[in-house]
Amino acid sequence: MPLAGAALIAVLAATGHPAGQLDRLAAVVLEALCPLGAALAAVSVVGRDPAVELILTTPASYRRVLAGRAGLTAGLAAAATLALAIALLRAGIWPAGPGTAGLVLIWAPPAIWLTGIGLLVAVAGRGPALASGAVAAVWLAEAIFAGQTKTSPVLRDQYLFATVSHLPPGPWAANRAGLALGGAAALAVTALLLARPARLLAAEPS
Repeated sequence: MPLAGAALIAVLAATGHPAGQLDRLAAVVLEALCPLGAALAAVSVVGRDPAVELILTTPASYRRVLAGRAGLTAGLAAAATLALAIALLRAGIWPAGPGTAGLVLIWAPPAIWLTGIGLLVAVAGRGPALASGAVAAVWLAEAIFAGQTKTSPVLRDQYLFATVSHLPPGPWAANRAGLALGGAAALAVTALLLARPARLLAAEPS
C-alpha cells in the first residue's frame, strides 16, 4: 500500500494536480489505505502454519511465535508507512491540521485498531478468511457511513478517517487515543485466547 500510494501521488503531482487534492490524497493513503493493508497482512499469518502441531509439542509458546510473525509483518508495514509519511511531509504534500505529529498519529492508531480487531477475529474464528472479511467490512462500513460515525458521541472515537474528514483538533486527538486504546484492548483479548493455542488446530484449511 505505501509504495502504490507513493507512486499514485507522485504521478498526480507530476501532472500538475492542485495542492489541495494532493494533500487530501496523502491523508487517504496514510490514514485509510496503509492501515487496511497492514491489518490484512497481519491477519494472514493466523491459522496458516502447517507445523502448528509440532510447535505445540515443544517448549516454545505458539503465542510468542504468532506474535512474532504478526509483529514482524505489521512492523514492516509500519516502517514503510512512516517512510512514506516523512517523504510526503518533506515534499510539502501534507494534510491540514495534524502537523508533524501526524507523521505517526495519522496512520498508527487506525493501523493498531484494525490489526487488533483483525487478529482477534482471526484467532477466535481459527483462520484469516473471516478476519479479512471482518476488517474489510468494518473499513467499508465506516467509509460509507462516515457522516453518522464521526458525529456519534459513541462511535466517533473509533472512527478510522478523522484526518480525511477534518475533525477539529480536540476530537481528532481524542479519536487517535480511542483508536489506539481500542486496538490495544483487542490485542490483549487475542493474547488471552492464545493461552489455549490448541484451538487453532481446527483452523480453516489454507
